[in-house]
Amino acid sequence: MKFEEKLNRIRYNEKRVLAGLFLVILFSLTAVNAVEFLLGNEEDGRRLGLERLGTVEDTAINAWGAVQCILSKRVAYGNTVYEDVTLLDNGYATMADQAESIEAAKEGSARAYALAREIGADFLYVQAPEKEYRKEDLPEGVYSFAPDKYEAMIAYLKESGIPYLDTREILLREAMARAGTEADAALSEGGSADEEIPDELWYDYFYHTDHHWNTRAAFTVYGAIARELENLGYPMSVAEALDESNYIQRNYEDVFLGTQGRMTGRYYAGLDDYELWLPEFETDLSMTVPSSGLYREGSFEDAFVFYENLDGYSFDHYAYYAYLNRDEDHIILENRLITDGPRVVIIRDSEAVPVSVFLSLCCSRIDVLDLRYMSGDEDVEGLIRSLQPDIFLYIFGTGYLGNENAMIF
Repeated sequence: MKFEEKLNRIRYNEKRVLAGLFLVILFSLTAVNAVEFLLGNEEDGRRLGLERLGTVEDTAINAWGAVQCILSKRVAYGNTVYEDVTLLDNGYATMADQAESIEAAKEGSARAYALAREIGADFLYVQAPEKEYRKEDLPEGVYSFAPDKYEAMIAYLKESGIPYLDTREILLREAMARAGTEADAALSEGGSADEEIPDELWYDYFYHTDHHWNTRAAFTVYGAIARELENLGYPMSVAEALDESNYIQRNYEDVFLGTQGRMTGRYYAGLDDYELWLPEFETDLSMTVPSSGLYREGSFEDAFVFYENLDGYSFDHYAYYAYLNRDEDHIILENRLITDGPRVVIIRDSEAVPVSVFLSLCCSRIDVLDLRYMSGDEDVEGLIRSLQPDIFLYIFGTGYLGNENAMIF
């Protein structure tokens, strides 16, 4: 038998085994679903049975991911319309970004910068980095546009004269410092830090199962934003807020199933720990969501922390939102101990969640706007004008750079 025929037969048998396993799992879960439904003996047992369908669906995702893991698949089919989940060489899960365009980000940042200049506010664009440290970390045959988009956006901002933070370089400097190397010397002549640190130090900034940066990375970037505010002349009256030694760092083990984990299950992607940072110094803050009527006040912990998202591994609770609970159209963060600090408006995606709460420790007020959750007929420009911010920030990851609904008001 020729080699090609043997290879085709192997592939055919693999598909048969995979299909058989899937059918067994599907049949088993259907049976479980039927039993749960029929045994719903409460007064409204039918409704209770239907509510249990979510648990069965979660089990199916975990089981399907386990099959993918057993077959050593580096690229697993996700359970949504998003990109498939890819395992990097080091076991971290990612979604290879297949959208190449950054035109929405260009237009959105240009409009925002023009508005800031018109109303006399400062402007800063904060570009969050892609998770993949190097393109070579992806399996052979898998390509992600995320690194290209990051580099292209930084180049556009630089050429356009729009103030920006290159967070990749900021995080690399911090990682080099932790590794005991001299970051400033390595980068002082315009060089890159990419080759200066072990790969694992870069991935220490990210979750295994999620695309977001973690609390340490967010705190590092918050510090860089705060220093930019100082350079612009805004008083940073809470110096201890910039020193990580003034924060309690609580680690919650195996409580986080991130975006990639929700698509392929815990057995394929794994589970993450979550580190919650709480200031030890005095704080008096408030959080308001006008559209839902939510209002919380008190310490940093009382105002911003939602412990239900840290209750344990779940498809329903998302540990990344231990701060601020979830994405909202408009969140107001106020610091009642700072009356002379800057007033900030942030247009953002979810990368800004932990950055925003830390930044509130140095500002009088922050209005966090998420265009994805605002209706198309809202006058966002009018809202920004009425808020009279001292500084206007854009904070985005690479995933939304081509999305008009997220980037352009």
